[in-house]
Amino acid sequence: MKKKDMIIGGIIIALTIIFDQLIKIIVRAKMEVGKSITLINHFFSITHVENTGAAWGGFSGYTIVLILISLAILGYFIYLYKDIDFKNKIVFSISLVLVIGGTIGNLIDRLIFRSVTDFLDFIIFGYDFPVFNIADIFLVCGFAIFIIDMIFLDKEVAKEIKQEENKEIVEEKVEEIINENESANIDESNELIKEDLDEGKN
Repeated sequence: MKKKDMIIGGIIIALTIIFDQLIKIIVRAKMEVGKSITLINHFFSITHVENTGAAWGGFSGYTIVLILISLAILGYFIYLYKDIDFKNKIVFSISLVLVIGGTIGNLIDRLIFRSVTDFLDFIIFGYDFPVFNIADIFLVCGFAIFIIDMIFLDKEVAKEIKQEENKEIVEEKVEEIINENESANIDESNELIKEDLDEGKN
């Protein structure tokens, strides 16, 4: 089951990376840096931005530092990947694939172009939100889901798994007792038959 979950997770991660990179390739090919196409007035535009920093332009120009941070995050979540379980830990598992996929998506940009291609430009309640990309959506959603799972769901899931394990242990014990009783009854029956045979001989 764990191997199957890892394969499913790997496929989802690959799809998130491909989707993110494909959209970025289209944006870089069709739009010059700084060009903007308004789709919904005063709300949503496609704006080509090459971001050398992090969110809100922080750490601008610190590409190496951001690459190292991305590698650290990626390493940690890859380490957690060994616990992926879409049956018993679906929220946790979804958070892993989203964070890993999003991190790799932006890491590819930084390694190849020394910047991240952003293009989703929203104005929300009059606030011009920083331009972001698909990988950022995966990252933010993944981290949010991960935190929710750690705070609210992890203990409950662990409790349910423990209860299931205890149930299996009890069932095994009951089955063991039944088998022992059946074995004892068989031995007792064999002993009685032997006694009857001995009496018949006498």
